[in-house]
Amino acid sequence: MFKRLLFALVPAILLFGVTEIVLRVMGWPQVTQAFEHNEPFWVVDPDLQSYEMPHNEENTSFLVSTNSDGLRTAIEVTDPKKELRIMTLGCSTTFGWGVADSETYPARLQAYLTEAGYSNVEVVNGGQPGYTSFQGTWLWDALLDDYQPDVVLIGYIVQDARKAAYSDKSQAILQGDNRFLKDNILYRSKGYLALRYGMGKVQIQAKERSSQDEGGAYRVPPTDYVANLRTLTEKIQASGANPILFGYPLERTGYTEQHRRILKVAAQELAIGHFDPQSQMEQASSQERLYFPRDKGHANAAGNDKIAQWTFEYLKAHQYLPTPQQ
Repeated sequence: MFKRLLFALVPAILLFGVTEIVLRVMGWPQVTQAFEHNEPFWVVDPDLQSYEMPHNEENTSFLVSTNSDGLRTAIEVTDPKKELRIMTLGCSTTFGWGVADSETYPARLQAYLTEAGYSNVEVVNGGQPGYTSFQGTWLWDALLDDYQPDVVLIGYIVQDARKAAYSDKSQAILQGDNRFLKDNILYRSKGYLALRYGMGKVQIQAKERSSQDEGGAYRVPPTDYVANLRTLTEKIQASGANPILFGYPLERTGYTEQHRRILKVAAQELAIGHFDPQSQMEQASSQERLYFPRDKGHANAAGNDKIAQWTFEYLKAHQYLPTPQQ
């Protein structure tokens, strides 16, 4: 029986082998457009002290300081914890692109907590420019879990919903990053990659981007977005922390509408907190300027302050905060 089975498999093995050789000789796959980032995973340089970063859209710059891990916070992983540690996850919006260290929404959240007497609560800014839930899940394993937060605001949505030439997962696969491929050895095979491509699981050819809603691929497609949220939530809960799915607000809902719906449904299915102040922001931004004139994707100092205020009110109303200590 074993010999018969082995004999029956020989044609399939030969076909796969020939396909593998042909694809490698052809040099497939061919990258048709440069990747947005040089690597699938990255972190801002550590130990920056008032480093001047360019804000090209506004033709200006802003000063950034980071700790030894490249996080925009003064808290180090080795520092003793206060009674409660809150961590904010997200992209450049959470990082605070365009504003000073003290004007980011995590820094303003810390200020609101301190002013209200919560001297026993501290905030760690875990935002990194350009991040989606794909990079965020990796960073949690690589670094953020070590900070042992008690409450984690998962704010990945703005970049996840963006269109790009390739999805983030496709970039990682095509660039052969070992941190991703160590769990997916089969992707080293051109034949297997071709099969996944045929199934629509991996994007090989770059697509044109005519707008945020047409052309290209989601940096994190809806199915992957759900999987990333579930994985990250499970990891955070396993560490003993309380995750909250946070829909970081833009001036207008725009291209993030679908991912916001997913975020809400995911929170219900996972039975965890959900906070999306998008409607509040749209109303507030119609009355005052809360985003940069030319860089509509990032809140200015006043916008970050609004987001921090609403976040503080949410955390207090839903009893995530301990008894304040004056």
